[in-house]
Amino acid sequence: MTMDPLDTLSNEHGLIRQFLDNLTMAADHIENGRRPSTAFFEKAVEFGRGFADGYHHFKEEHVLFVRMAQKKRGEVDAQLDALRHQHERGRELLNGISRSLDGYAAQDPSKTVDLLENMAAYSSLLRHHIHTEDHLFYPMARKTLTTQEFEQLSGEFAKERERQGGDAFERHHKLVVDMGSIITHLREPAR
Repeated sequence: MTMDPLDTLSNEHGLIRQFLDNLTMAADHIENGRRPSTAFFEKAVEFGRGFADGYHHFKEEHVLFVRMAQKKRGEVDAQLDALRHQHERGRELLNGISRSLDGYAAQDPSKTVDLLENMAAYSSLLRHHIHTEDHLFYPMARKTLTTQEFEQLSGEFAKERERQGGDAFERHHKLVVDMGSIITHLREPAR
């Protein structure tokens, strides 16, 4: 039996929240004088682009949102536009994180501030976005779509999983674990 596609998306939200927790810990470390390695942030950008956006948001935008737009015939266009806008804004903030990394590595204070601001905005945006989807949009989709449509969604999600190599969740879970390990083992700054 295949997993319910909305449960799949919610489970992916769990991994994204774990990723955001790592970003929050990294920001706390920076603000307390400890500097996570640039490798931590490179993994963060890789996860954000590869999993949150390239895998999870792809399935939402190109499969679920399309299905809901067709089914609801304009009734949910404003909600879908808002969710798509949040995805796009997340991409912009992730690019801001990426652009600040060379300066952060060079210990440029202004680039460190850029990094912190982009991380805070990105984390806040995605947490709100996930809450909206889990508590408003997915329940609406659950009430709207038929059993047959859920099976079709499951099939399309399976195709995307295979297109991503069949192990997208597992590969990206490892990135989040690696990020957590880097943050957990960060030493106090020398005095």
